[in-house]
Amino acid sequence: MNACVWCGRRLSGVVTVSQLWRWGPLVKTDVCQDCQTRLTPISSQHCPQCGRQQTDETVCHDCQRWAGQPLVNHALYVYDAAMKAYMQQYKFQGDYALRRVLQEPLRLALARESYDILVPIPVDQATWQQRGFNQVTGWLQTQPFQQALLVQATHKDQPQSAKDRAARLRTQQPFTLALNAADILRDQRVLLLDDVYTTGRTLRHAAEQIYLGGAKAVTSLTLAR
Repeated sequence: MNACVWCGRRLSGVVTVSQLWRWGPLVKTDVCQDCQTRLTPISSQHCPQCGRQQTDETVCHDCQRWAGQPLVNHALYVYDAAMKAYMQQYKFQGDYALRRVLQEPLRLALARESYDILVPIPVDQATWQQRGFNQVTGWLQTQPFQQALLVQATHKDQPQSAKDRAARLRTQQPFTLALNAADILRDQRVLLLDDVYTTGRTLRHAAEQIYLGGAKAVTSLTLAR
């Protein structure tokens, strides 16, 4: 039985009129219609720097407080109760099948971005041993990417999800460049990919290292904000 990877309900085999008129093969889906609409897309009214959903398009208070070079982040969905439930099941409970829920939305989002190299945010060795996968690269299908960043072996910290805002902002640099990163990054436009933009501290740490590797521009894309 073909079932939705999120809720487990049986998927309907009904073909819509729009699908019949669309040129090309029918796309097989692993997610039911209800689950496809559970997450809330961020509308055109958002902060132009971090992507936060808001009532206007001005730079939000959080971004105004960051000093130095701004980091432009695009985000796909609001980090609301539905997204938190998804992340809990996928990321923290290790339900790897749930990667398929967001693979197609991410593919479309990446097609709209302008970049030369895609660099996913890495996970540390302890996370690999416990979870068995990087939740960020799990969303990628055939899109090429470079593991230009590594988590420093000396990095010992509690998970970001367990920290409040102040603790997140105090987090020390957790990343280092991979051995061949400078050869890959030099004079390239780099797009960082992560799951959730909360304070922006993780992405800014990553961007600092990417610039040290010689990149000429760094932007980021997250699934949620």
